[in-house]
Amino acid sequence: MSVKQIFIAIFFSILLISCNLTKYVPQGETLLNRAKIKKDMPEISVADLNNYILQKQNSYMLSFMRTKLGLYSLSGSDTTKWINRTLRRLGEDPVIFDEGTAESTKEVLNQVVKNKGFLNSDVKINISTKKKKTNVTYIISGGEPYKIGNFEINIPHDSIRQILQRSYSREPLRGELFDVDLLNEERSRAAQNLRRMGYYTIQKEMFAYAADTAASKNTVDLTMVLQPQYAADSVVGKLFRKKTIDKVTIYCFTNSTIQDEDFLTYLDTVFYKDYRIIYNHKKHIFTPKILVTKTVLASGQIYNERLVDRTNANLASLSAVKYVNVSFAEKYDDLLDCSIYVSPSDRFGYSVELEGTTTMPSDFGVGVKVSYFDKNVFHGAETFKLGANVAYEALGIAERNSAGEIIHRRFENAFSVGGDASLSVPQILIPFLKQEARKRYGGTTAFSLNYNYQHRPQRFDRHIANATMRYTWQRRNTRFTFNLIDWSYTFLPNKDTTYFKNVIDQPGSFIKFSFEDHLTTEIGFAISTTNQRADSRHQSFYTLRANISAAGNILWALRNITKQKLDTVNNNNRYTIFGTPYAQFIKGEMDFSYNQFISERLRFVFHTSLGIGLPYGNSKILPFEERFITNLRGWDPRSLGPGTYQNPDSIIRYMEQSGDIKFEINAELRFKLFWLLEGAFFVDAGNVWTIKNYPEQTGGVFSFKKGKFFEQLGCNYGFGIRADFSFFILRLDLGLKLYDPRLPAGDRWRLGTYDEKYKDYYFSFGIGYPF
Repeated sequence: MSVKQIFIAIFFSILLISCNLTKYVPQGETLLNRAKIKKDMPEISVADLNNYILQKQNSYMLSFMRTKLGLYSLSGSDTTKWINRTLRRLGEDPVIFDEGTAESTKEVLNQVVKNKGFLNSDVKINISTKKKKTNVTYIISGGEPYKIGNFEINIPHDSIRQILQRSYSREPLRGELFDVDLLNEERSRAAQNLRRMGYYTIQKEMFAYAADTAASKNTVDLTMVLQPQYAADSVVGKLFRKKTIDKVTIYCFTNSTIQDEDFLTYLDTVFYKDYRIIYNHKKHIFTPKILVTKTVLASGQIYNERLVDRTNANLASLSAVKYVNVSFAEKYDDLLDCSIYVSPSDRFGYSVELEGTTTMPSDFGVGVKVSYFDKNVFHGAETFKLGANVAYEALGIAERNSAGEIIHRRFENAFSVGGDASLSVPQILIPFLKQEARKRYGGTTAFSLNYNYQHRPQRFDRHIANATMRYTWQRRNTRFTFNLIDWSYTFLPNKDTTYFKNVIDQPGSFIKFSFEDHLTTEIGFAISTTNQRADSRHQSFYTLRANISAAGNILWALRNITKQKLDTVNNNNRYTIFGTPYAQFIKGEMDFSYNQFISERLRFVFHTSLGIGLPYGNSKILPFEERFITNLRGWDPRSLGPGTYQNPDSIIRYMEQSGDIKFEINAELRFKLFWLLEGAFFVDAGNVWTIKNYPEQTGGVFSFKKGKFFEQLGCNYGFGIRADFSFFILRLDLGLKLYDPRLPAGDRWRLGTYDEKYKDYYFSFGIGYPF
């Protein structure tokens, strides 16, 4: 079946199940076909108002196909049959229109709009029925909105009034809509600011507003006041008093619910740096040092809610911790006793990861990784992991005739095995770093060792060993990573002499340097930030990641000290360390995505990535593992780029179709289908290029001259199916080439053409969203 036939079959299947939607609508009743809102207030979005419609129509796919209702309608009336039960479970029963619910929705919408400042609003209902289908339109007339005029604060306490006035001056409300939600947010902000300055007992419910609409039309003058029960002088004097933390006690229990005082006789108490730590076992679960390091609350501090949240977050971030709770008890003389309850999670565990790859119909592979971990190996919440992995890949070798047509396809068996060990310590391990700094910045120090052996039949065997040490810390939504050590050693003991002589090791070849023994001593810095919240189902958000790294510079500088000479015999005029040449380069990458919320069933996602690597000094080309490849879903992996270069041999392609510069841009429309399934339409564009004009990669060098950059951008479109199992997502995408820069000028536009010779489509399978 061709790709065109697949699309036609999908379209008519969806069309079929979208018919006869009123099959199970009872006689005398109607199907709620559409429930929509029309309004004349640009200040309020339809999406926000839709949340208050009490009876909504059956879900739509792309706003015009009710696939789930169609599946339900395909079922028969005999529910003892498996097929009928399955169709109903996957589908959605029809929503029967109820006029009483529509009237209730009208009242709710009117109140919502009034709360947004449209006090003269009016809501009408338009109901139309045809062929057992009812459309309901809620028509909202907002009128001229009321806005906030003067805003004053009248709190009978000078210090408190000044604090709130300073806060208001930074975020004034004048000119904003007279919005109940906005005013509640202001009350919450006022209470929070006071709690961050020591006023432990303050809550937003203590504040109220006095409103005056007499000054001018559609303007409300507001005064923030205390609720009457809190306004008396005697109450104000007790209420607005700063609290100081007296004792801090950390309870480290295997059962977080233990509160029985009789149990205290069995506890073990330790005093460490003004903290009291109580364990319910002689063998301490966590060391006092790690508990105190992660606790930013201390005796003698003025109460600050921000520090409470930081302590909670610091302790909860430890993988060895299951439960954290911070509470306070008021005492005499405005003192607070702080109690912190910490309960550990399961210490030991293991994981099994399976992966599959395919570049249908040429390559396919499977792999498995098994890991064991201990989340509290030295009782300081250190996480130790030990893993092993093995992978098998069948590499498709296509033999072509002079016209480029495939005449025979054979497979070669490749495999890889490896292992890794890592230790993550939940502190920044820097000598002489003070305890205060460790508390302020938090963070982790991670060490890792990795080894991987790769066998490519009739090509080469490769050993890769890697050692890293990195620091990671986070400030709000921004994460920082500093790779102090990232060293890797690549060793190729067995290379097919004939193959490398005829294909790789040609006179003037630069690619061969990527397939020789080499050492990479890298140092780098990375940053990632996002405004995504924990519950982002109804929010738009962005994610930005960037990193920069450099390698070989320290060794390059040390060559002058050691008076080292070039190795002109074995290593092509390069400096070496212990007989092995080292790589020298600088490399930077940036990745940005924006996820736009349209509705509960529809999202638009934009993504772009940029990268550039520059070899210099001791390197004539980037190491193979540091080069960029394209990820466009219309092409096999490593089959596009650099520039217009291509090579039909999959093994050579694996080595040569990579570059020093990468640019990629993607757009994806994601929508709900039915059951666990989601769909997506996508467009990808991009390519990789080389900085230098390497002889083996003709047409691959980057250039803006005469529009060359745009002419070399590959572009594809396609459709994807995803299964959302909550804890992971399976993804199958069909990418179709739109523009292929590798082909002759007259053949590059591929829309509507599906030529096996050029392999104009590609199925890709993966886990998780592509970005």
